Amino acid sequence: MQILELTRVIGGSMDVVFFVYGLSFIVMGLAIALKPKEGSAFKWTGTLWLLAGFGLLHGVNEWLDMWVIIKGTDKTLDLIRWFCLVGSYVFLFEFGRRLVRVSVVDSPSCQLMAARYMGWWLTAGAVGLVLFIRIVFQNILNLDSAAARYLLGFIGSLMTAYGFYSYYRCDKNMLSKINVKKYFFITSAAFFVYGILGGLVVNRGAFFPANILNTDSFLKAVGIPVQALRAGIALVIAFSMINILKIFNWEVTNRQKENYLRLRCSEEKYRTLIETIPDIVYMIDKDGIFVLVNNAVRALGYEPGELIGQHFSKILFPEDVESVSRSIALSQQVDKTGVPKFFDERRTGTRGTFGLEVHIVKKKHEGSSGSPDVVLGEVIIGEVNSSGVYEINAASLEKEFTGTLGLIKTRVAGGSTGVIRDITVRKREMDQLRKSEQMMEAVAQNLQDMVNEEIRSKLKREHILVQQSKLATLGEMIAVIAHQWKQPLNVIGLIIQDLEDAFGYEGLDAEYLQNAVKNVFEQIDFMTRTVDDFRNFLRPSKEKVRFCIKKEIEEILFMNETLLKRNDIIVLFDKENLPDFCEITGYPNEFKHVILNLINNARDAILSLGKERLPDEVVEGRISIGITKKDNALTITISDNGGGIPPEAMEKIFEPYFTTKPEQEGTGIGLYMSRTIIESRMGGKLTVRNIDGGAELRIELPAG
Repeated sequence: MQILELTRVIGGSMDVVFFVYGLSFIVMGLAIALKPKEGSAFKWTGTLWLLAGFGLLHGVNEWLDMWVIIKGTDKTLDLIRWFCLVGSYVFLFEFGRRLVRVSVVDSPSCQLMAARYMGWWLTAGAVGLVLFIRIVFQNILNLDSAAARYLLGFIGSLMTAYGFYSYYRCDKNMLSKINVKKYFFITSAAFFVYGILGGLVVNRGAFFPANILNTDSFLKAVGIPVQALRAGIALVIAFSMINILKIFNWEVTNRQKENYLRLRCSEEKYRTLIETIPDIVYMIDKDGIFVLVNNAVRALGYEPGELIGQHFSKILFPEDVESVSRSIALSQQVDKTGVPKFFDERRTGTRGTFGLEVHIVKKKHEGSSGSPDVVLGEVIIGEVNSSGVYEINAASLEKEFTGTLGLIKTRVAGGSTGVIRDITVRKREMDQLRKSEQMMEAVAQNLQDMVNEEIRSKLKREHILVQQSKLATLGEMIAVIAHQWKQPLNVIGLIIQDLEDAFGYEGLDAEYLQNAVKNVFEQIDFMTRTVDDFRNFLRPSKEKVRFCIKKEIEEILFMNETLLKRNDIIVLFDKENLPDFCEITGYPNEFKHVILNLINNARDAILSLGKERLPDEVVEGRISIGITKKDNALTITISDNGGGIPPEAMEKIFEPYFTTKPEQEGTGIGLYMSRTIIESRMGGKLTVRNIDGGAELRIELPAG
């Protein structure tokens, strides 16, 4: 009788049942949707909106059922109810699928394998099948609503039930700290029961299993409408979910605690760092009052607490106060309080001061009698590096400058922070270094003057030596000229004698006289060329010019041709097989001087070797001259068969006044001047080596 009475009471209040049923799910949906979850570390945070959608939409569906009981139904309302029912179960189905996939990380391998096959296509297939049944079997056997409960509601509830159970195991390390285990398990059990009551118990239909398990058979068997039990389960689910959502409150609180601890740790590290810095670190407010000073200020005789609340000018030398005060920057306008302000940001576009030198006054020490001690206010030199204070804008999370820049003020007046370094020793050392540098510069300048003078003197001596070397060969050159002139003078004499004979025999005619005059002028031209070559040889070259080394060598050979022939010395100079380009830039007369020196040395070596031979031993003297070109260099080689250079003399051969000849025959400056001309004046290289039967001197010069 009591069961029948309860059934009658509940059956007469189904509008209240549906109201409670819908309200429970709507409250749950709103609670989930409105709970702040941004930045949460929980893995399921991104899927909870689906459960909120299920709660809101299913709650609306139950309130529509309540409306039907009160006001009745029509086709439009039935269609809306069907879409709300199907839509809510779609949200529940997708939530359950995603929750299972999220919670597979630490789950058994069978669950992991199952989750791999629970892709998006599973939800799409179930929804597609429900829509197909709705379209094909519309209003036939009452199948469309039952299909949504069977395919979406029942399966979605079971996946959600298993997902809550599995997710707790997945995030157990975090969730076990919050004491929500029972709510996860209650919610899991509630969705399991709801899946049976809401997914399997449907309206009566002419198909299996709706013809056996339906709302009527359930009421007959249990005695309580299934909607009442669904409403009760909805209350349990809503209550459990509201308690589960407390995990986000815990997370926010825990995050705040961690941030606070990190902040405390950061502050402690900052404080430790500040206190271990040997330089004075300070912070002042907009009025120049110290708000922070580290322990390094003890070097000035102050304790940090003594300066907190004091003005910055307390440690400055009086004459430096104005140079760092804002009153100077403001056109000498003095602050109303008469206290100077330290605003360093005005000096640069970066709103900071770098390398500002100020004089810092140490604290005055008093003796036992109260009178000042001997060391009163010792002054040191400090270097200030500081910047204006920045604050973080809470809205934009960007730095916002709160100091001042020159005469431009920002919205919020701020102070500055900086470092003061004692540079007294450094300044003293820099002054000493500057004086030392000045002294070194003076010494270096004196040395440079001495070096320049020595270079000029050396160049002058070398020039004199070149001329001396030329004059040393003057006697030989006069002998060469005498030999050169001897033959043409003999020819001229014979021509004059022949003219006299021709006149006596009346054979002198105009043509005969013209030929004689022509021959005389040819001999005179030859003699003139000899004198010109000799004069050019003795004239020093004043500047570099381009010249052909082949032509210069030929002139030297022409001047010495007679002398070499008289000494039975032949010169091998292959003029036809020379490189196409034999021009260099240098001093042609000095170059000819070098060639003459080398040829004379070769001639003297050949003659000296001839004196050592037996009277019947005749060897022809030979001097070979060659010119080759490789890359950008021209090489001139002059070799002889004069027996070579003794090994002990090889290293000294180019030294001044060193000679292997007898004292009356050599001066020892020929080869020295030759190397000086080639290497110092023409940028080349002169070397010597012994070859088979003689010596080879090698001149290398840059081509072009």
